[in-house]
Amino acid sequence: MDIQNAISELGLAGQPVCIHSSLGSFGCRIDGLLEAFLDAGCTVLVPTFSDMFEALPVPEYMPSQNGAGDYSYFYEKEYADVGAYDPTRNEYSREDMGAFPGLVLARPDRIRGGNHLNSFAAVGPLAQELVAGQTNEDVYAPLKKLYELDGFVLLMGTGLDTATAIHYAEERAERYPFVRWSKDSSGNTIPVRAGGCSEGFPKLDAQLAPFETQTTVVNSLWRCYRIRDLVDTAENAFRADPLVTHCGDPDCARCNDAAKGGPSYETLLKCCEVEQ
Repeated sequence: MDIQNAISELGLAGQPVCIHSSLGSFGCRIDGLLEAFLDAGCTVLVPTFSDMFEALPVPEYMPSQNGAGDYSYFYEKEYADVGAYDPTRNEYSREDMGAFPGLVLARPDRIRGGNHLNSFAAVGPLAQELVAGQTNEDVYAPLKKLYELDGFVLLMGTGLDTATAIHYAEERAERYPFVRWSKDSSGNTIPVRAGGCSEGFPKLDAQLAPFETQTTVVNSLWRCYRIRDLVDTAENAFRADPLVTHCGDPDCARCNDAAKGGPSYETLLKCCEVEQ
């Protein structure tokens, strides 16, 4: 099936859609992929996470139950000296995100969110509306807006472990995002809210199967969900069983602390008073 027919079959034409992708899943070179969605009237939203802007933690922003254990990992790792995050910059964690987000960032009309570590970028008629509200504190604002707009999540050759909307479902289930750190334009360390472990998200496959539609483009399996179905189902699953998507590693601090609710709400308010 060609790309335009796949977009039509999945009901995505004219809709906002968050795309998680593996271009390698096609098994061949694919040209004009992003343009096909834009030509169909879609607004394309993608995660453009940027780990290179992470900074060494400081004591005032190191809450308990923060998916960080004793914080030794963060004190021992090396940090890149790349300056301050700016939404007009195009750096992103390509090794983790894949090549498709780079196609979005390369467009002069794209809009990128304000979270230093877990930004989203969008292109298309609703790009500004989707992304403008994202800050270091409100990491999942683009997904909240996509939910309000009754948009879609498309896994293009990937699994649920890439579906960031499930992190939004965690937040709705009162599993608060973790606090990480970055530098502002003045060189000060600021708190940044970010997601946790997603390796266990495929454990929701069976619960989400009734809401999934599929098609195949060349060798790439596309799995599509209305975001409201995906998020509501995942939220209910987390409320019923906080360990439902635990990755299985008994020492995974992110999974263990997320199941406990993450950093307390009061701690988050204290740690995340950042410049907007």
